[in-house]
Amino acid sequence: MADIGFGIIGLGRMGWLHAEHLNGPVRGARLVAAAVDPEHRRRLLARGDAPCPLAPDAEALLAEPGVEALVIASSSSVHEEHIRLAAAAGKPVFSEKPLADSVAKARAAAQVVSESGIPFQIGFQRRFDPGYVHAQALIASGAIGEVEMFRGLTCDRIPPVSYLRNSGGLFWDLAIHDFDAARFLMGDEIAAVHAVGGVKVEPALAEFDDIDYGIATLRFRGGGLGVVQGSWRAPAGYDIRAEVHGSRGKVITEVDERYPTRLYTAQGRVSARHDEFVERFREAYLAELQAFVDALRAGATPSPGIADALAAILVSDAATRSRREDRWVEVDA
Repeated sequence: MADIGFGIIGLGRMGWLHAEHLNGPVRGARLVAAAVDPEHRRRLLARGDAPCPLAPDAEALLAEPGVEALVIASSSSVHEEHIRLAAAAGKPVFSEKPLADSVAKARAAAQVVSESGIPFQIGFQRRFDPGYVHAQALIASGAIGEVEMFRGLTCDRIPPVSYLRNSGGLFWDLAIHDFDAARFLMGDEIAAVHAVGGVKVEPALAEFDDIDYGIATLRFRGGGLGVVQGSWRAPAGYDIRAEVHGSRGKVITEVDERYPTRLYTAQGRVSARHDEFVERFREAYLAELQAFVDALRAGATPSPGIADALAAILVSDAATRSRREDRWVEVDA
């Protein structure tokens, strides 16, 4: 079987990483072209370092004869628009999170994907991280008994305020990965959320009712409980972990060290930490795209799919509304 030709919309940090993977280690795929905004296209052409030929826009990219599948790494505000274009062209889609920048647009995107029947995968890379994969396998095997409680933590360095103004907020942009991890590891849906938050890093966030520290308490449909903690402060480096408690034990997954080496001195233990999420999850980002390509070549259904993409949006929205209204909010099913 010939390699699948891919197009990419967006060549920011994530789009560029996916381009590198399609140009190299991903088996069974090749990068054909990319589409970026006019100013970014001008800069790339001036530098002469674009990873592939550049189409003038998304429509032109999808019309390229060699483009058989699409990676969407554009701004979240246009994910739904680009998913619609891909569905109309009958092209399979791998999309970065979130599915859209509003619940209405996310539902519309999910409907388009379902009605068109195109293969679809959302970029929740933690599901492909070896630690999370092994944790889920242990839980599914019954190693910790009946699952009862989840705890997720993500601390990252704060992006520019110009980005955060349009990101949807802390629970949409940062904690959405923890909400998906909670569903993945607990094997259950989140039924209700109660969230609180504060501004401790960037005062400008208060201008558009956002936060840089947030905590969400979760109730699962099966009776389990959970908590997700997130912040836009990570002075010691990118910090992430997940913990699931059961009736017979618990499982924890975390990889904080850049190298499997520790220095011990009279002053204590020293180890180098991961600096950012792209470094921490580099292996997982490659694995998720390889899984998408493998599913397309095998005629299988990619996962996590459109239902997972929408479910995470609905939890993020419930957490955002809960924080603003100071009450428990049921997750819209």
